[in-house]
Amino acid sequence: MNSRIRMSWRRVPQFAAAAALTIACLPALAQPAGTLRFGSNQGLDDWETLTKPNSIYTSLVYEGLAEVSPDGLSLLPKLATGWKESPRKVEITLRPDVTFHDGTPFDAAAVVKNLERIRDTPGQWRGVLSAVDKFTVVSPTRLDISLKMPAPNLMPNLARRGAFMVSPKALEDGSYKLVPVGTGPWKYEAKDTVKGLRTVVTSYDKYYAPKTVGPARVEVTHINDPDSLYNALRTGQLDIVWTNPSIAKRAEREGLKTTWFPSVMWHLQMMDTAKVFNSAKLRQAICHAINPQDFIDAALGGHGKVHTQRLREGMNGFNPAVKGYPHDLAKARKLMAELGNPKLEFTLATFDNQRTIAELFKSQMAPIGIDVKLDFMTFGQFFSTFRSGKYPAAILTDSQDTGAYDYYLYHYAPAGAGNPLKTVFPGVEAAVKEALAADDLAGQNAGWQQMAKVVDEEALDCGFFDYAAYWAYNPKRVNNIVSTVGDVAVFRYIDAKVSP
Repeated sequence: MNSRIRMSWRRVPQFAAAAALTIACLPALAQPAGTLRFGSNQGLDDWETLTKPNSIYTSLVYEGLAEVSPDGLSLLPKLATGWKESPRKVEITLRPDVTFHDGTPFDAAAVVKNLERIRDTPGQWRGVLSAVDKFTVVSPTRLDISLKMPAPNLMPNLARRGAFMVSPKALEDGSYKLVPVGTGPWKYEAKDTVKGLRTVVTSYDKYYAPKTVGPARVEVTHINDPDSLYNALRTGQLDIVWTNPSIAKRAEREGLKTTWFPSVMWHLQMMDTAKVFNSAKLRQAICHAINPQDFIDAALGGHGKVHTQRLREGMNGFNPAVKGYPHDLAKARKLMAELGNPKLEFTLATFDNQRTIAELFKSQMAPIGIDVKLDFMTFGQFFSTFRSGKYPAAILTDSQDTGAYDYYLYHYAPAGAGNPLKTVFPGVEAAVKEALAADDLAGQNAGWQQMAKVVDEEALDCGFFDYAAYWAYNPKRVNNIVSTVGDVAVFRYIDAKVSP
């Protein structure tokens, strides 16, 4: 088996133990050195891992059983050295001789305590374990997860932020929300941290792979305004900052460096296919009228690509036969004419930072006779209401890049968060049933590809494009900035190299 598991979010039928060679084969760094000073526009309220929208802070101190490769397509070992999956069981082998920052051993019992917490806590991560029947501690380094039904999304989600491993001792006394205790390469420094402004972590001297760690100390400073963030970079107060496309261009002109990555995939979510978007031909017209390249050019600095479907190329279920809906205004008008040129009006839920994209979308719909009203709100307000059933559509990502099954569970399952009207999609349901019933990878892939085909033919989703995220940094202070596709708002701190 390869040292890197080409998951493509598919089930792996054999132990992934050989994947542990990945860490051994990484280019050896010197011992952790230097201070990495990062500036983010997002703050920290507490250290509860199950409620965070990203891992800006939690990935400093916590790790999962696996991690996602930078290209977003593979799973790599982390606290687990290997795993074997079958339709009714996942067998996980754990890394030996690992301790939490408080000295508590990391073992199978600790994993079970964490997974039980996730399963028993209401919220978005609870559903990840809905297929689990029971956890069995086989040995300190071996855990079996028995399943009630196939769970192709289990291991990909155990590599995400909601499944970070927290010290059982800290969970027991409740202190983890204020003082995080993980297994990661850095431990929290309360004495150096300034609440609401700066969070500080320093090297954990018992970390199992110290030669893979770049910085010895990481400081994350919260500054909400992007211009102020950039000024802190320019004046040498910070080494790297989150930024936007316009400031990124300025940074390049002024001798600093920038990099970008596709943080998520956005698209038009037509959530009301029962009333507002109740005709496949109407949806097809809308899909042909959308021009995602306009969004990329106007709002995202021209970086990123337009996609034909929700699953990225290389993922299980990507269907090369699906060509999507290229921008074609003449075709959109023809489809509307065939419907009798109905006058349609609907409200798009949107938020302040999405203004350019929302206004472009409104202007793209006008030529086919659709009047789009824009309801702007803060992102917090948007995130809590856009799936309430009040709004028929929004432009955003629907789920992380964890594969076809999560895409279905979010957007098409009758109880899915992105299906507020609980609409049943018979063609999608049949394809999912086929995928879950298959015992081999080819059969599973055929089912997921059929789902992509149905979604495309019925124009249930369209307008897919990368949402580019940007970093600006001082190359005299830091380099080797590596991000993970689909992991928003954060880069891989461990890979960064800080100059003396």
